[in-house]
Amino acid sequence: MNDLTAKDRWLGAICYLGPAVFFSIFRKNKSTFLARHCRQGFALLFVAAVAWVVLYLIETTLGRIPVLGFLLSIVLYLAVFLLLLSVAVMGFIKALAGESWRIPYLDDFADRVPIE
Repeated sequence: MNDLTAKDRWLGAICYLGPAVFFSIFRKNKSTFLARHCRQGFALLFVAAVAWVVLYLIETTLGRIPVLGFLLSIVLYLAVFLLLLSVAVMGFIKALAGESWRIPYLDDFADRVPIE
């Protein structure tokens, strides 16, 4: 992938910065490299949004238990945050390096995102 420009690599990297993925999605004439990272960044953003909704529901139900609910909420929020952060950092680094990376378990969903 020597034909990648620095602009494509940076646009691919910002795909993993949450809503910043839309800067790359709305760009015309995307390379296949950039389209791949756009799909994965959008899929990661979608999973993060769903995870936060689920965590909010858990917090409002089980989180009402005096001590155990509070600890459960904190541990779940921390675990999800660290998981999403590590995947985003890994994608950011791989995109800057010019590598096409497939996020484990999320890749099948990312392939269905219609971004070209």
